[in-house]
Amino acid sequence: MKIEQLDPTRILISLCEKDMAHYDLTFETLSMQEPHSGRILRELMTHACSQTGISLKNKQVMIEAMQYEHGCLLLLTVSEKIRKQKTYRIKSRNQCMVFRFDDVENLLQCLQTLCQLHERHPHSAVYRLNKSYYLVLPSAFPPTKRLRYTLAEFADEHCSGKLMSAFLQEHACPLQTANAIDTIGKFLINSQQTAQNTAYQGETRP
Repeated sequence: MKIEQLDPTRILISLCEKDMAHYDLTFETLSMQEPHSGRILRELMTHACSQTGISLKNKQVMIEAMQYEHGCLLLLTVSEKIRKQKTYRIKSRNQCMVFRFDDVENLLQCLQTLCQLHERHPHSAVYRLNKSYYLVLPSAFPPTKRLRYTLAEFADEHCSGKLMSAFLQEHACPLQTANAIDTIGKFLINSQQTAQNTAYQGETRP
């Protein structure tokens, strides 16, 4: 188990497969309403806050859970108390979209296509983790059909959103963290046009 404090109000808990087995947890039954997993989640939350020094007094905690290939990630967000008693909930709604690419050529072709389709979202970002590449898009916009079709064509997996994005910011190598679609896509388009012009000039030269 790994505990990391991301900022003054957020803690990321990484549970590997052995940790999940040790605590007898499964992602499918992970809920504060389920007696066993609810008790374990409270213990993990208390331990993490104690280790990082974040106080739970007069606070409420939101827990976001995400499954990944080696176990489970828990993102704890501590905020000011709204009710008299602490409230805990598992948040499932994503605040962004994350797509995994196992082949860099697929990623580059996807970015170029999105740029050509004018799908140029300024907050898009690209990261590399292990041998895979990840495109992070904000969800403050309704995804167009062209965007969905392009991502479905080139991406290998649609990952969970906000929690995966936080994990990538903490552990992955950032390749382009702002306006990735426009920046990388335009570079690829310009490089392609330059290569075509050079080839054309070579063919017409006497």
